[in-house]
Amino acid sequence: MLSVTMVLMDYRDSSLSPIRTSLNIVLHPLQLAVDAPFQASREMREFFVNHATMKSENAKLQELVNIYAARDQKYHSIAQENIRFRKELNATQSVKERFMLAEILSVSRDPYRQTVRIDKGSKDGLYRGQVLLAGNSIYGQVFRVEPNSAVILQLTDTKHAIPVRNNRTGLGAIAVGSGRTNELEIKNVEANVDIRTGDTFFSSGLGQLFPADFPVAMVASVAYNPGDSFMRVKARTLVDFSKSREVILIWRSNHISVLRASDAEAEAAEKP
Repeated sequence: MLSVTMVLMDYRDSSLSPIRTSLNIVLHPLQLAVDAPFQASREMREFFVNHATMKSENAKLQELVNIYAARDQKYHSIAQENIRFRKELNATQSVKERFMLAEILSVSRDPYRQTVRIDKGSKDGLYRGQVLLAGNSIYGQVFRVEPNSAVILQLTDTKHAIPVRNNRTGLGAIAVGSGRTNELEIKNVEANVDIRTGDTFFSSGLGQLFPADFPVAMVASVAYNPGDSFMRVKARTLVDFSKSREVILIWRSNHISVLRASDAEAEAAEKP
C-alpha cells in the first residue's frame, strides 16, 4: 500500500521528485560499481574478437606479401634475362618507368571539355603530355601544369587521340574522344575490316608517347553506310570517368626525346 500511495503522490503533484533525484545521485556510483564487471567483460570480449579479426587479416596480408614477393623475384629474374638477351642481340634498351599516385581535386564544369584537376604539379616533376593511368587502363594526359596542380585531358575529350590496336585481330587504329563521358570513336577503320562489338582495343605504343599494351576501350557499336570508305565505330572506355578519384602518373625514361619529336612534328605540320 505504501508503494502505491507514493506512486500516486508522485504522479499527481511530483512531490517526491526531489527525493527521487537525491536517491539517483546517491545510488549512481553504486550502479556504476555493479555494472563495472559486466562492462569490463564486454570490453574484454570485444578486444579479443577484434584482436582475432586483426590477427586473421594480418595473416592474409602476410600471405599476399609473400606471394607478391615471389612474383617480384620472378619478374626480376625475367627482367635480368631480358637485359642479357638485349645485350647479346645489340638491341635498343627498354624504356624504364616510375609511377606516382595523384588525387583528383575537381572536374571541369565546361560541358564541352573533359578535364579534371589533380593535386600534383611542376614541383612534383609533372610535364605537359605526361600519361596517366586509372587502375590498369589509360586515363589521359597532362594538359596544363601549374606549381601545385595540373589539368588533365581525359581520353574522352575531343582534343585527345591515342593509337590503339584490336586485341583480337591486331588491327591498328586511332581512338579519339567523343566529348561524351566514357565514350570514344575508333577512327580509320576501313569498310572491309573484321571488327565486332565486344572487341577490346589496347594502346599500341606507336609514337612511344603512350606505353603499349594497356587496355583502352571496348567496341560498343559498329555502323556502316554503303559507299562510305570507313565504318563508324563507337567504343566504351574501360575507365569509368564518373567514378575515378585517383590516377597514376607515369614517368618514362625516354619522355624527353619523345616530346621533342612530337613538338617537331607539330611544328612541321603547322608550316605551309
